[in-house]
Amino acid sequence: MIGLVLIATTVAQANLQITVDRVLRAAELRQTKVSLFAVDLKTNETLIHVNADDPMVPASNMKLITTAAALDSLGPEFIFRTELRVIGPDDWPGKEEQAVQFAHQGGTVLLVKGDGDPAFGDPKLLEQYHDMDGERLLGTWVDVVRSAGITHIDQVVVDDGVFDRELVHPSWPDDQLNRWYCAQVAGLNFFDNCLHVYPEPGQLNHSPHIVIRPEVPFLSTTNRAISGMADTFWVDRRMGNNDLTFMGKVKTRRSRPVKVTVHDPPMVFGQILADRLRRAGITVSGVGLAESEVPLPAGRPLHFVQTTLPAVLERCNKDSHNLFAEALIKRMGHRVTGAPGSWHNGSAAVRIVLRRLLGPRAAVVHIADGSGMSRDNRVTVHILVDLIAAMVKDNKRGPTFVNSLSIAGVDGTLRKRMKELAPHLYAKTGYLNGVTALSGLLVLPEAEPAQIDGA
Repeated sequence: MIGLVLIATTVAQANLQITVDRVLRAAELRQTKVSLFAVDLKTNETLIHVNADDPMVPASNMKLITTAAALDSLGPEFIFRTELRVIGPDDWPGKEEQAVQFAHQGGTVLLVKGDGDPAFGDPKLLEQYHDMDGERLLGTWVDVVRSAGITHIDQVVVDDGVFDRELVHPSWPDDQLNRWYCAQVAGLNFFDNCLHVYPEPGQLNHSPHIVIRPEVPFLSTTNRAISGMADTFWVDRRMGNNDLTFMGKVKTRRSRPVKVTVHDPPMVFGQILADRLRRAGITVSGVGLAESEVPLPAGRPLHFVQTTLPAVLERCNKDSHNLFAEALIKRMGHRVTGAPGSWHNGSAAVRIVLRRLLGPRAAVVHIADGSGMSRDNRVTVHILVDLIAAMVKDNKRGPTFVNSLSIAGVDGTLRKRMKELAPHLYAKTGYLNGVTALSGLLVLPEAEPAQIDGA
């Protein structure tokens, strides 16, 4: 599945189609289904058309639809905001029974209010934009709490109600749910909703040393790995909890972590924050999740973390990060309906955008999730190309959309690919077992400056 929008001065339409047809015949692809479409944006001529209107599994090319819809639905100026607030004994209205019970007889509640930000605590963006890591972010919040004169907290409460609590899409593969690209999707996300595990070899045939980041001392772990003459280390997490088992052999010390997803990210973050507060000498009696039937007072703000939409789009498209796409689709659902964001109302929000941009023919698109991890998604390459063209022509949203794409030979998932097209191909890769996709924008050199800036 390949879709391209070309910005060009002259392109030989007939020659391209003839060449593509000849290559496909020579390839003897047999049962492989191919879908290709390319259009010259300057002349609106169709350059290549092969099964372009057949619905296909888009894999991560689905992120093009999700990010384009997010720019339209949320707006390029949208900012995710995660807040740390404190609710003191005097903030509770009266002494209603529910409030008294929840606040431990009118005690102090430290409230973390999520906004669905997939980048909260993201290791890459923290380093890129703030020159810090997850521990320094936690340390900042601990310092803020201490500076406010708070020495005891009755409960750390995480409010993740911006999204529903269906954390895993039902059509994602069960055997891959502990891998980073199937991270759970919550109203409060932290550290990509993963743990980074670093095994270090010890004495031959003995257990290796295991380092976990962020440090989570309350985890239950079993070390069945051994130090050996091969590197086959892996981590198993039992579904429904955070019990980890380390398996395989460890030969060398890893510089890159083995990533494993966590179950119930909001609760895990609340427990991590409570642990860091206790280490700083602040007592914490408990950790919980906010419940919609027990409304909380607003309290007063202590700190907040913000992430711009363009930063999220780049992480989503350049790095093909699934969590970012899923948070976007759920956040759109919340924006449109006012209800907790879900895959259901998020898909409806995306369909609204597609219909507005492309008309009734966009009804052929079937949206299951935002990232393309689900094999239930269906998109035609014709729709993808027309959507890219519509975004490129949009003076307000186009530059942000194009800048979120990988550049061949330069960055993202195309950093080591198609170097002969650097830096003229802006595209999104896609891969599932049995599915390969690539869609994007090819800017011929003589057209690049004027067209990209004015797109």
